[in-house]
Amino acid sequence: MFNWKNLSWKHLFVVLLVLHLLPLWIFAYFPSQDGASHVYNGLVLKEYAKHENYKMRDAWQLNITIFPNWLSHIMLMALLYVFPPVIAEKVFLSIAIGMIPISFFYFLNAVHKEQEGKFVYAWLGFPFAYNYLLYMGFYNFTLSISFFFFSFGLWWKHKDAMQIKHLVVLYILLLLTYLSHIASYGLIVLGVSIAAGWTWGIKALAAAWQERRAEWFREFIAHLKPLLHFVLYMVPMYFVLMDYYLQSLKQHQEGNHRGMAWIWEYFWGVKSIVYFTDWHVPVNHFLLAVLGIAILTSIGYRIYRKTWVKQTDAFLLIAIVFTYMFIRAPWSYGPGGWINDRIHLYILLMLAAWLIPDMHKLPRYGIAACLIVFSLLHFGRTAYDHGRISPEIAELVSGTHLIEPHTSFRHRSPDWHKSDALGTVKYVTPFVHSVAFYGVYADDVVHLLNYEANYNYFPVNRNNYESVDLNYIKDDYIVAWFYPESEKFADLTPNYNIIHETKNLKLFKRKRAPGPVLDLWDQTEAGNLIIRFDMQPNNGETAPNHHPIGPKTMYETGKFGWDTEWNHKDSRADARRISPRQAYQGPKGPGTLGRDAVWGIEDAAFKLDLPDGTYRITNTFQSAESATHEVNLLANRKPIVKKLAVPPSNKKVEVIDTVEVTNGYLIQVIFTSKLRIRTSEKHNHWIWNGFTVEQIF
Repeated sequence: MFNWKNLSWKHLFVVLLVLHLLPLWIFAYFPSQDGASHVYNGLVLKEYAKHENYKMRDAWQLNITIFPNWLSHIMLMALLYVFPPVIAEKVFLSIAIGMIPISFFYFLNAVHKEQEGKFVYAWLGFPFAYNYLLYMGFYNFTLSISFFFFSFGLWWKHKDAMQIKHLVVLYILLLLTYLSHIASYGLIVLGVSIAAGWTWGIKALAAAWQERRAEWFREFIAHLKPLLHFVLYMVPMYFVLMDYYLQSLKQHQEGNHRGMAWIWEYFWGVKSIVYFTDWHVPVNHFLLAVLGIAILTSIGYRIYRKTWVKQTDAFLLIAIVFTYMFIRAPWSYGPGGWINDRIHLYILLMLAAWLIPDMHKLPRYGIAACLIVFSLLHFGRTAYDHGRISPEIAELVSGTHLIEPHTSFRHRSPDWHKSDALGTVKYVTPFVHSVAFYGVYADDVVHLLNYEANYNYFPVNRNNYESVDLNYIKDDYIVAWFYPESEKFADLTPNYNIIHETKNLKLFKRKRAPGPVLDLWDQTEAGNLIIRFDMQPNNGETAPNHHPIGPKTMYETGKFGWDTEWNHKDSRADARRISPRQAYQGPKGPGTLGRDAVWGIEDAAFKLDLPDGTYRITNTFQSAESATHEVNLLANRKPIVKKLAVPPSNKKVEVIDTVEVTNGYLIQVIFTSKLRIRTSEKHNHWIWNGFTVEQIF
């Protein structure tokens, strides 16, 4: 027979943990602002190495350096090898959110060890797991919260007997904190430093006070030795933090402060756990009242027990320092923002570690019950709002199945805060970047308004093009959200058709030719279609019956041309515009086709519209240079040329292969291995003289 007496706080913790993870799996989409962008960029990281994804490689470049904001992208990239995008996000969020209450329990267990009631305040980990910064989509910062508490808990637990094995684990946790977010890294380094200074500083002062003789200074110094050891093993952590700070100071000279009115409202509204509406604010006042009672109770017990100074007073000092930082810190510094919000999230949690847990059962159970009730109220409203917003996101992304490979899209809306369910989503905009899901279900799709690519603290950046918003790439689709019925889309209708429409969504697709322009093709004696191309300078001599293709011959629907851009910005010069594709003209001896060619270092894709069927493709390579060139070529993702060494001195090479076309186009992607050094024997660019496409079935 079931006995309620067998239940413990551990069972309640598991129940609450499972309960808090349920909304992630019950509802189709998680309503965060930036989260879908992280999923998209995780997919870019996963797919970028594939040369067939030429659109992605044309738009983005990877920022492979060690800096904060990496960890969530790595995790999402890894999860995308196993799960579809939305499920990968759910698995990631289950880990990121679930670890926060677990780490906070671990932290309080380390601080209060075997004290009775040590987990009375640990229930705060649940409401702070669902916080404003999470719903902003700051997934890296969300990860950093748990690493903060794991790091602090480990250090506190072993601070008096720190061994090499403990130090190794601490370094790993601090490194993970750094790779998650610099704010949490800076706060954990500051927090443990304050705690170390307080712990061993108070002991040294107490020892010197008790000595009261000439040896007091010797006793004082002797008791400071653990602090010296702490400083020594923390030197690498200080160095990393100082290096980041100096780099930021060099790049950005001033910050932006929101003002004291905003600070006051944010602090007393506990707005680090307010996100969709102000519903949580009065409930948060209940939390402040409970913590106020807990503070008075703790002070009363301290007076009653005549406990004037404790090691855990370090957490009160940390909470005070964090509060001062919250008030004085700028809201943004350079491109990084939400600084006050991040600091504020830790203030009450640090204060909780200072509060006395080993009190009489009645106040202990009363405070714990109030915190659990608060957690359930906070969670209940959050789950309710999830249930109302998720269907709207589902409507917004209902056209993702219509996106085709090797395309691009952008989005627009007059008001991203507008919601049918809530009227206005006040603090976050869960719709604006949810459109990133349009870029994750088809191969090689470019999200033209991918905000992360604008900042050097994300692993996916824009390529070195002059156009900051990638205007050089035509947007094949427009996702329009919450436009009024009267909107005629005058700027879109000449070039786009509406292909999907719901109550609040209109999905536009760029108009295309009804089919391939067959007048550009010739016929073989057998009556099959054939088309020939001669790669050359714009003013070069074209081989008979060939179409001239220069570096700037861009793709036109129904016809042919380069589907990767020619116009780059040279980062080594003052906004000098250069082409990733060049052309050269050699001596007349090799003939018209072999005399000239197009060459380049970057990947290039050539697209040809044609009827479905089986085609024989003959690619021609011939170089007048005195060095070899490596050439690789994909035809509709099929490798037809693999590490071909084009010989020097006008020795012609032809490669013939067949390709099945089922989607109305042939895309050939040409590329070469990345050679950092060009030698006289081997050049670091591909070369392409021309090709012929002949229908055989």
